[in-house]
Amino acid sequence: MPCVSDTELAKAVRSGEFSKLYYFYGKDTATLEAYTRKLVSRLIPPDAQMYNLHAFRGSELSLSELEDVCETLPMFSERVCVTINDLNVQQMSASDFKRLSDILNGLADTTSVVIYATGFDPANGKKTMSDNNKKLCDLCAKIGTVCVFDYKTAKELVKPIVASVNKKGSTISPFAAEYLAGQCLCSMMQINNEIDKLCDYSGNQEITVSTIDLLVSKQVDTNSYELAKAVAEMDSHKAFRILPELFAENTDPLQICSAIASSFMDLYRARLALETNRPQNEVVNDFGYKGREFVVRYAMNDCRKFSAEKLRKCIGILAQTDVELKSLRTDSRLIVEKAIVRMLNL
Repeated sequence: MPCVSDTELAKAVRSGEFSKLYYFYGKDTATLEAYTRKLVSRLIPPDAQMYNLHAFRGSELSLSELEDVCETLPMFSERVCVTINDLNVQQMSASDFKRLSDILNGLADTTSVVIYATGFDPANGKKTMSDNNKKLCDLCAKIGTVCVFDYKTAKELVKPIVASVNKKGSTISPFAAEYLAGQCLCSMMQINNEIDKLCDYSGNQEITVSTIDLLVSKQVDTNSYELAKAVAEMDSHKAFRILPELFAENTDPLQICSAIASSFMDLYRARLALETNRPQNEVVNDFGYKGREFVVRYAMNDCRKFSAEKLRKCIGILAQTDVELKSLRTDSRLIVEKAIVRMLNL
């Protein structure tokens, strides 16, 4: 079982189809950690974990200790489980990497090793991994199972959100569940935190969109998108109501400027797609929106009111603002506010 989806992984684990080696990575670390915990509990029952579960941190990994525990026979259990968190092998010497590969290649049928990344990105933000991390991933795919946990779409998260809310004694409509996913940028970690808050507030009542607007903290990307729309619509009142919310979280002005520019880019790409009759899925594939399809859907709906020329000029102003933030000693907030005024006066 090489590279699989989280759904395929869950199905295999439920049916008892275990691998000797697992490699988990991806942006959705909340789901990744939840799957790791479930997998470990299935591999080793809780009452047998004291003797058969061995956990390592990648930064402190001793290959000698790893080799020893991998050769250990299980006690009062069918197997031994070894977990390694955040194992970055990019800086590992060739001899150590070969030794690690030999250990993993020689795993007994009664031993399972779970390598999972939550504190670093093996691909370092790129589409492909660096050399050694890719070799490790390929090795895991060859003799075990690899699963990439990327963010799901808002629609895909409706069912688990509804189930989680119902389990806590509240209710939520599919429409409100999708809206919540979008407000949390499809991050399950953020969604789970917000569900706890919403259910505590609502009790056994239905969680509505208005309740979500009242209680859910806006993400920087969400607020920046609303700000970009307000600027493009020439709504200065709304723009200068949203801007203080961005600064209220003590967010770095450079990050705020980048988020606003990114939102304008979303609208600009969508506008050009409409003008050239390009479908939504083509925008998703060409510009890396996989897992964030809702961003394209919203932009395709909203961009109809704005000209490509105006959006392009706004992006130019924000590019200049980025340079000013990095080079001038003027108050950063003032620089951003001036950029908003310039865009509103286009």
